[in-house]
Amino acid sequence: MNNKFFSILSQVTILFGFIFALVGNNTIAAPESTDLQNLAQTIEKHQGNIIEWSLYARESVYLPTVEERLSKINELKELFPDMEWSDRSDSLIGKRDHGIFSETIQILSTDNNRHSSSYIVYEAKGENWDSKHVKFINDRAEKTVLNLFDGNPILFSCIKGEFSEELNEFVDHSLDGFLHSLHASEVESVKEQEFYSMSAFSSLFAQTLSFTNKQMNMQIGLRKNEMGPGTTFVVGTPILTIEY
Repeated sequence: MNNKFFSILSQVTILFGFIFALVGNNTIAAPESTDLQNLAQTIEKHQGNIIEWSLYARESVYLPTVEERLSKINELKELFPDMEWSDRSDSLIGKRDHGIFSETIQILSTDNNRHSSSYIVYEAKGENWDSKHVKFINDRAEKTVLNLFDGNPILFSCIKGEFSEELNEFVDHSLDGFLHSLHASEVESVKEQEFYSMSAFSSLFAQTLSFTNKQMNMQIGLRKNEMGPGTTFVVGTPILTIEY
């Protein structure tokens, strides 16, 4: 059973990775900053416990020479002087801790088939979700994204947590209500004894991705909690960016 489970998990991970690469190379209008809040409110409505959340954005940049890379590095350090910066041969990482959440900016460079590619990556993440901090998080993230990127990259919203119900119980009795609260309908799914994955479309979220002739903008991953009773979940729009 374990071999079968991990085989299916690998296939789904590869599929989602392909989708992530496809979306990550497009620059379209960023979603409303309430996407994360909509997800959090729905999870809390269904008695879910949030243990991790993140916002993620990525944009391709053209840095063909060492001089241009150094120029971009200096530009970012000047734009965000309050970040702690560390520079490596293939990456630049800046971190800023706000207490309730942290922000990270990276320049990543990869060399594929002798072609160098560079990306600017932004991530904001935290642990416990508190609605009274939503405005502060939104304001900080929006300001950073607007200053960081030249275009309008997609802002991925993702939440990880736990439901008290067992996996089969949640899928059979609560999943439909959860989808209904998000105005979502199933597009595709994979179900196993200890694992459930779904791609869906929700009218709450403006961004869409066309895949297999259908539109989707939300993903849900569920698995049996390995540490005790209940179900571990990850839900995100337009795709998942947290492992489960």
